[in-house]
Amino acid sequence: MKWLVKLYPATWQARYGEEFTEVLSTQRISMGLLLDVIGGAIDARLHPQVRSEARENSKGEDSMTNAMIRRCSAGGPKLSPRDQKIASMAMVVSSLVLAGVYLVLTKIYRSAPAVQALGYGSAPMIWFVYEQTAYLRKRPLFTQILVAAAGVGGLYLFMFGTCVLASKL
Repeated sequence: MKWLVKLYPATWQARYGEEFTEVLSTQRISMGLLLDVIGGAIDARLHPQVRSEARENSKGEDSMTNAMIRRCSAGGPKLSPRDQKIASMAMVVSSLVLAGVYLVLTKIYRSAPAVQALGYGSAPMIWFVYEQTAYLRKRPLFTQILVAAAGVGGLYLFMFGTCVLASKL
């Protein structure tokens, strides 16, 4: 499972690679583990937080595990009132757009699985847009749009597959 470590940035690998490989070697490979590792690699690339050796704790206590605990204990991003407004507006606008598209498509195609998938998936899609707007607020607009579009697209495809299966039952 050493190949999974190569998904992470080089600075991250240099600092945590050996420890992470050790942790992975004690785990049973599963879909959940693969998704966690891939998600962690994406996060490490979007939010690089590896400190330089000069800033490291002289006692050598700055392990990968301690760094992850410190990051998780921070409680996520601290949003300013302006950032909260922007994320909320993105959520409201995406809600209105999805509702409008759903109503138009329902009028045209009635209860086709593709239309129903949009209806069922709209709530998680709106939440996803809000979360990505909040978490990626310091990233370029293109990155924000790309991540949000990929997430919304993935949610839609999942719901579409579910609706197609349900229509066959």
